[in-house]
Formats: sequence, structure tokens, C-alpha cells
Amino acid sequence: MISVDPECPALAAAFRRRNLRAHLPRGVAGRDPMFRRSGSSFDLKTIREYAPTDDPRSIDWRLLGRTDRTFVREYYEEETEGVAFLVDLSGSLSAADRDSYGSLVLSLGYLCLELGLSLSAHGFSDRPDAAGLRLRGRSGVSELASWLRSAEFRGPTDISRAVRTLRGLSSHRRLFLFSDFQDPGFDPRSVGFPSACLFHLRRGFEEVAEGWGEYEVLDPEGGRRILVPWDPATWDAYRRAEEARAESLGRPRKGFRYFRLSAGDDRAPVYWKVLEYLYG
Repeated sequence: MISVDPECPALAAAFRRRNLRAHLPRGVAGRDPMFRRSGSSFDLKTIREYAPTDDPRSIDWRLLGRTDRTFVREYYEEETEGVAFLVDLSGSLSAADRDSYGSLVLSLGYLCLELGLSLSAHGFSDRPDAAGLRLRGRSGVSELASWLRSAEFRGPTDISRAVRTLRGLSSHRRLFLFSDFQDPGFDPRSVGFPSACLFHLRRGFEEVAEGWGEYEVLDPEGGRRILVPWDPATWDAYRRAEEARAESLGRPRKGFRYFRLSAGDDRAPVYWKVLEYLYG
């Protein structure tokens, strides 16, 4: 079942409680990106009581004078402050653990929405869904979950084309790219977003093979049936190619983060690193 990972509410609450004000001068604390971004537009979202993670500059001093209680006015943030989710729905992902994959995307969406970021979500195979979803607030979590549960995996993969197309469509500056990266033509240097997180979903052939031999496999993208030899030499070549791809994707780049995950991995440390990346 595709659902928010159970650790996420506690992670969001713990991150929300982080308070650096005791260690920073007031002016620096007010500018620190860890504190809740409330937007700079005139699109008022809510008036609520002041919380430790709020920027002190957002305090409504008139309300304080009238009520002797501290409130903040919270505005919808500018679109550039959100995150664009680009989710691989190509045929090769049909071999992945669908629940694990969907739960990863949904959990990261939950954390972004819970902490006040807006997001857009686009599926892709060789090109992204131009319409996508536009999500804000907690109500967006159920909409994202429904979209993931109804997703169909089909078609060839062209990650570079999908990223280029989305960059032209999106006003967001940050990208979360979810894929198995079974696309030898993809070069991470071609990502046109100023910052990005790459989430590499791994499921090796050794996880489905029942032993050495020759397997007839249906190519999920091309629809052809092919014979795949599986022996120690093939496994070694496969492993080396996979490690080379992971090394290329994970090479340090300013503003970029790379996470390689398999079904069953403990994802809580990954979520925490992503939150620090977003607010660090």
C-alpha cells in the first residue's frame, strides 16, 4: 500500500522544533532559511499564533498591541520557493516495488507540504506530463497519494528530455527527480535546475533471479521478449556497470544531492538529510 512512512510526522515535528535563535544574533536568526518561509506575495493564507520556527519579521505587531498575544500573518510563498517533483513512470519501473516507490515519493511530498513548501508533481516516461499537480498545504497529501496510486508505468525512458521540458514549464528552482535511472543517455550535468535531489530506486536482477541460468524476460519498455544469461561473469559485469552509473550520478555538484535506495532500506536518515538540504 502506498502511504506516508510512519516516521515522517515525528521527523516533521522534530525539524519544526529546531530553534537556532539561542545561538544566533536576532538579525541572523530572522534571515536564516530554517525558519518558516511565509512568502512575500499579498495572497494571505492564514493568521495564526507565533511558533518557534517562525521568522520574527512575520509578527503582526498591530495584533500584538491589540491582543497582547503574538500572531503571524502567513502568506503563500512565491512559486520559486517550492519544489518540482519529476516522477519516472516509464516501463522499466513496472519491475520495481510499486508500494515502496510510491511511499518514498508520497513521504517526501508530505514533509514538504507539512513544513509549508508548495510543490508540483509531474510523471514522465520520455516527456513530462505538462499539467501535473499543484499542491499546497496538508490537503495536498491525499491528492498526491491518489495520483500515485493511479499511475501507470509504460513507455520508454528519456530523462534528459523530461528534465529539459520541465525546466521550461516550471518556475520552481528545486527539483526532486525519482527514477531507476535505466537510461544510459542521461547526464546529470544536463539538469538545468539550480538545485536538485536525485532519488535512485534500485532493484537488481539478482533480486528476481532464482539462480544461475538463462531467463526469458519481457522488456517492459520495448515489449520484446529477450533471453538474458545470468552467471557469475554476467553478474560481475552488471554490478560494475551499476556502480559506475551510481558514481556518475553521485559525483559532488554544487546544489545537488544523490540518494540510492532499495526496497526495505531505512529511509528516515534520508528524509532528515533532505530536510537539512531544503532548509540548510
